[in-house]
Amino acid sequence: MPSNRDQALGYALAVLAACLWSTLGVLGKIAYSLGAEPLVVVSLRASIAATILGVGLVLMRRNLLRVRRRDLPFFAVYGVLGIGLNYLGYFFAIKFTSVSTAIVLLYTYPAVVVVFAFVLYRERITAAKLCGLLLTFVGILFVAWGTAHVGLGSNPIGLGFALLAGLGNASYALGGKRALATYNTETALFYSLLFGSLMLDAFAYFALGPSPAMNAGIFAIVLTMAIVPTVLGYGAFTYSLRFVEAGEASIVSSVEPAISMYMAYLFLGETLNLVQLIGSALILFAVVMLQLLSLPTRKRQYRVAEWIESSF
Repeated sequence: MPSNRDQALGYALAVLAACLWSTLGVLGKIAYSLGAEPLVVVSLRASIAATILGVGLVLMRRNLLRVRRRDLPFFAVYGVLGIGLNYLGYFFAIKFTSVSTAIVLLYTYPAVVVVFAFVLYRERITAAKLCGLLLTFVGILFVAWGTAHVGLGSNPIGLGFALLAGLGNASYALGGKRALATYNTETALFYSLLFGSLMLDAFAYFALGPSPAMNAGIFAIVLTMAIVPTVLGYGAFTYSLRFVEAGEASIVSSVEPAISMYMAYLFLGETLNLVQLIGSALILFAVVMLQLLSLPTRKRQYRVAEWIESSF
């Protein structure tokens, strides 16, 4: 049972991961404005991230590269589903349908995590999780509806790929919990990125050929993507699973759509409307509520004060 301090750290890491992931939309739009091919961006992003992390481990903590041979199939599936399927699913979702539709369906993944975390790890489905999940999903719907018409029936192919992306996100959270039972955060992150990037590179090669268009500006943006939302973002989320349950971490990290909305407002000039503000407020309220309801009921007011004090 994690202490209040550890639990607060786990929630903070999940929110940090969401903040780092939210930069991806702004960076992606900049890259696309420079003429980048989306499939090149996602494959190169994963490859650079795996390379950076791998080189860092070789130079500083080589022992973390050691894994048992019998665990390699698990890491292969973990990387293909958690990284490769997620990236590809989202890429094709926004190709065949609207971004708003993709976001709505992508962020249904906490529901998958909560259910399968119960099946696989016997994590309890508490009232706090159910309430947080409901408020989060309603908030995401408000954010998407405030951006544009959701159009859930617009394109079955796009909807299917968006759901695949959500399944990839859920696979990453669930697989990370198992990986961290034996290995360090850096090990789990490196091998997931390694196998995920191999899948994406193969897909890009067969789809676009060996020499896709690339220039210095695009490469600089993709390098930033690889470091900030990928290595640091996934690293923070994976590390959060040491302190909180997979279902809770997934719900908390669902603040990403709300944060992405504000990032777009600040850096891309996209305006906010009342529906978006209501949706983001619901998501943030769900995060706070989840933290408070997860504390023991006995002397809750004193424990909340203790949690606030320890967080600062």
